[in-house]
Amino acid sequence: MASSSNKKLSILYVLRILEKYSDENHLLTQEDIVQKIYSTYGMECERKSIGASLDSLEELGYDIVRVPRKGCFLGERAFENSEVSYLIDAIFSSKVIPSSQARKLAEKVSSKLSIYDAKKFKYIYKADEISRSDNKQVFYTIDIINQAIEKGKKIKFKYNKYIQNNQIQERANGKFYTVNPYFMVNSQGKYYLVCNYDHFDDLANYRIELITEIEIIDSDIKPITEIKGYDKGIDIAKYVNENIYMFGGEHIEALLKIENEKAVSYVYEWFGKNARVYEKNSTIFADVKTNEMALVYWTLQYGESVEVISPDSTRQKIKDIITKMYKKY
Repeated sequence: MASSSNKKLSILYVLRILEKYSDENHLLTQEDIVQKIYSTYGMECERKSIGASLDSLEELGYDIVRVPRKGCFLGERAFENSEVSYLIDAIFSSKVIPSSQARKLAEKVSSKLSIYDAKKFKYIYKADEISRSDNKQVFYTIDIINQAIEKGKKIKFKYNKYIQNNQIQERANGKFYTVNPYFMVNSQGKYYLVCNYDHFDDLANYRIELITEIEIIDSDIKPITEIKGYDKGIDIAKYVNENIYMFGGEHIEALLKIENEKAVSYVYEWFGKNARVYEKNSTIFADVKTNEMALVYWTLQYGESVEVISPDSTRQKIKDIITKMYKKY
């Protein structure tokens, strides 16, 4: 038996168990709490002492919700799910916090949720700066996608586009898109779903804020290992670095000529470990592996400092766009 001094900690242990293992969908009986305290802290408790601890917590102002013959759960918490989303966004958007430390901070924030709600945030990965959206539909959509990923089920949804006056309009005459959802990323301040169509052998990216009428389908997803190039699974960080603008399409290996030292930073900031910068004959070059259209638009942004040497087909696409722009101006 635990010492009497340890028993004085029982009320704290009851609170911690409720914080970690209970929510409105996961109720705990007093016997459940007894067992979890023993397995977690090695303390033996009696059911009547659990009831007394629950009463004490209520007196202290904690929202203990009791459902007759089903159990109880901790209602109001330090943070709501949507508030945790905002805080995680704020943490990852700070450019002075290393990604490893940001992830640890995010885990600390989400620890204020039950383990079931906290799991929902493991699917959101940092790509660059995370947006702060007040669109509640976005959080609902993320929640549905999380559930589908956890259950290994397909989803269907309508996809939209922006029109005048910041309004959205359904694409494809309002048809439903049915996809295999794999994970979500955040790139350039926008949430994206990375998924696959059954009849195609590649990955597609969809802006989550443009997804509506989303539903989970009772059909198992196609494993990502069945998609060409991902037979050994996927490195999400690598995927994000190769898709800096989240375009679909072909990935290429390109050679860049760096015309000033400042541009070296641009290469590493955008392409990360997918870039190799080196000097040859007093000229700085970079090898990068990336989505072709992403490289085209990136080059337009940094064209004064960077030149794409190869592939020739990519050079031609850049030239065509520049020519059209030149005619406009």
